[in-house]
Amino acid sequence: MLRDVRRAALRRDLAQVGEVLTTGLTGPDDRIERVRVAVETLTEWTGKSVPKGLDDWVRDDPGNATALVVRGAAEINRAWEARGRLRAKYTKPQQFAEFAEILKAAEAYCRAAAQADPKDPAPWFALLTMARGQQVGASEVVRRRDELEARAPQHFLGHRHAVAALGPQWGGSMELVDKYVRTWTDAAPAGSLLPALVFVAGVQRWWSEGHRRGFASDPELRARAHQATELLPMRPCQTPDEFVAHNHAAGWYGLSREPKRANDHFKLVRGYVSEFPWRDLRAGSIRQGEVPLFRGYRLNAWLRLPL
Repeated sequence: MLRDVRRAALRRDLAQVGEVLTTGLTGPDDRIERVRVAVETLTEWTGKSVPKGLDDWVRDDPGNATALVVRGAAEINRAWEARGRLRAKYTKPQQFAEFAEILKAAEAYCRAAAQADPKDPAPWFALLTMARGQQVGASEVVRRRDELEARAPQHFLGHRHAVAALGPQWGGSMELVDKYVRTWTDAAPAGSLLPALVFVAGVQRWWSEGHRRGFASDPELRARAHQATELLPMRPCQTPDEFVAHNHAAGWYGLSREPKRANDHFKLVRGYVSEFPWRDLRAGSIRQGEVPLFRGYRLNAWLRLPL
């Protein structure tokens, strides 16, 4: 079905996009992923411009929750285009101002979508994705996460955005990250992907400690990672959440220099690379993109390098 979403979005057929985003849904995670793929496709080449037809869709069908959330999520992507991907010290004040203004509009659209359809998880996922850019503070991040959890309890990527927004890169701290990761993983039912948040937190700690070599050999960190792996469903990935969770696990075990464990997760993702954690890990090898870095870590795992 995600292929159908992408095809409709590539054709810029918004009537068809609206239909495939609402018809035959298998659950809340499916709704989130369909909206996410539609928005990524619609904004793929538009830069800072609003994708053609989106404003007309919202205007011509007021109160349509799908139109509103797609419009809001498109604003989030447009905001990052306006800001640029450089670190804060290399970003100009006018870029920050435009970034904040567009995210303000994005939030308004998403809250209108949430009001139009209170059961829809997609607006809350979008609000979590923008939380780190807005730097809304820990209490608001957790509130948005709680709203998502009420509608899509086990959505891993949404929780990953919450963890990122709580981290030191975006005005939070590792204490906050560790606190909430423990809370959310302890409450996760059997078969949940949420234990993989431990690997997300591990990469955050690597960042916060200045990419210090050897930090991942800490026995407590390793024990928590091993426990997380024991709780994860270890089957070939099929859903977007599964690919993201096991990419994080593989990346962590590359950092901790445990190649056999890394390889267990590389097998499950079957060559499919998620943006994160590889974009974060790229900081230690700035010349490499996500795909080459993934392949390098995977090669090391296959070679069973000595610890």
